Amino acid sequence: MIKYKPEFRESCIEIFKSNLPKYFAEEELAQFENFLDDEIEENYYVIKIEGLTVGCGGIFLDKSNDAAGLSWGMVHADYHHKGIGKFFTQYRIDMLKKTYPNITFKIETSQHTAGFYEKRGFKTVDIVPDGFSNGIDKYTMEMEFIGTD
Repeated sequence: MIKYKPEFRESCIEIFKSNLPKYFAEEELAQFENFLDDEIEENYYVIKIEGLTVGCGGIFLDKSNDAAGLSWGMVHADYHHKGIGKFFTQYRIDMLKKTYPNITFKIETSQHTAGFYEKRGFKTVDIVPDGFSNGIDKYTMEMEFIGTD
């Protein structure tokens, strides 16, 4: 796990593009680029394997809604089904629990990955058909976590 730096931008965009059109809509690319250029969070990371950037993702805190969550998490399509996403997602969930205890965790994802997040403790609270794009439904999912000291 390496903290994101601008030199990882192009690799992250390639990871995004490798997941088109199933996991992301083409029109989301501009949003992702804007995020990398102007809205990057303190807790955004990349995963490197043998010198290659194969994944990226982070966590966020939305003070206006008193929620925290997972942001722009993805693994290059060539590295799907190797356990990287599972490991990286759990790492970020553990980071959420440590950094923002006693707050609701949120994620927006699609029908293609909702089951993946359900296995990690998220529950679907809203579904918007074609919410991201034609054929890509928007699932809003939450996880309640009450920290213990």
